[in-house]
Amino acid sequence: MSKAYLRSQAMRVFMALVCAAALAGGVQAQNAGGQSSGQQQELQQLQQTLSSIRQQAMEENPGLQERQQVLEDQMMSRMRDEGVDPREDVMRLQDIARELRGGEVAEEERASLMEEYQNTRQELLAARRTAMEDERIKNAQLELQDDLVSAMTEQNADVPEMIDRFETLRSQMAGGGRAGSGQMSR
Repeated sequence: MSKAYLRSQAMRVFMALVCAAALAGGVQAQNAGGQSSGQQQELQQLQQTLSSIRQQAMEENPGLQERQQVLEDQMMSRMRDEGVDPREDVMRLQDIARELRGGEVAEEERASLMEEYQNTRQELLAARRTAMEDERIKNAQLELQDDLVSAMTEQNADVPEMIDRFETLRSQMAGGGRAGSGQMSR
């Protein structure tokens, strides 16, 4: 396999796994809007399979785990440079979501909580975007992605095809099932 192909696959698996948590809620909401439950199930199965292979590859390659931790620490530090505390802010977002799901929040408090949630989320996303533009972080991420996809492919030779299928399904569902929407926006 060529280095360019592995790099492309690495970016796709990273994006697929990073999007998995957010995708779960979005897929459920879209499914209610008429999305094929067969596609949703296949997407979830692929995500679970890729996550399992990724976990196994990480466990069998302690160097990858260390590099991932260093990368996460660099990201957190860079995000803090942007004025956010990622761990604290994520915990606050989780708390707000729990309160809102609990259903026992007064209407005026609900609006305030929703506004706080949106503002905190936007600040986190902006800080993350800035961190992702840092050349040192970008390079470390690309190298880790390359090595991770290689390690995953050693675990299961079908990984590149699974990533391709995951991306196709994700794009179709995100685009309302439109044909030809298979390209990821970056």
